[in-house]
Amino acid sequence: MSLTKENIQFIDTYLKNSDIMFTDVRTEMVDHVATAVLEKMEEENLTFYDAFKAYMVVHKKDLLKYNKQFKKTTDKIVLKSLFKKFTAPLNICIMVASSFLLIQFFPLGDKKFLKFVPFGFLIIAILVYFFIGLKQRGQRLSGIERTGLILTLSFQLYNAFQNPFFNEKSVIINDYYFTLVFVLLLGLSTAFIAVILDLHKKYTNHYTIA
Repeated sequence: MSLTKENIQFIDTYLKNSDIMFTDVRTEMVDHVATAVLEKMEEENLTFYDAFKAYMVVHKKDLLKYNKQFKKTTDKIVLKSLFKKFTAPLNICIMVASSFLLIQFFPLGDKKFLKFVPFGFLIIAILVYFFIGLKQRGQRLSGIERTGLILTLSFQLYNAFQNPFFNEKSVIINDYYFTLVFVLLLGLSTAFIAVILDLHKKYTNHYTIA
């Protein structure tokens, strides 16, 4: 005995309607639920719908709890990945080289256009995130979406304190302060892009994006 494609789709739709929105989380849950329901059908000689209903009465709360915990776990994994990419030797070298070049060859002076460059780094990272989102064709994947959330929060934080369009004095204090902001946002944006691309590759290899 085995479950039909319609049975599997029914489980997936039920979980989605239960606010388990991430495709990767739902895929794992569908496999788990399908196996448990099939065992229940065979052991108790039940129809699919009766076995599924009986299983959900007992286990639905546990599934929702797992979904909530999964988000927290994903956030930790994303933050750890961001830190690893940020402190990678190549990224550190790029930041150090950028810092040296800025201080030696590009003093702010009248080059006020430089103040918009750090802002642009985050914009580029956000554009990469949305481009990857378009390639997902509407599917929600936990790691990428949680990375996007952290990226958005970082952008809003920078925007609140250092927006070059509306808060000029806080951005242009001196060359060293600007250089610090510049290289940190360069490294952070590069880390975000690297994590987003890595996660997209991982999900493409493991889940059907259709």
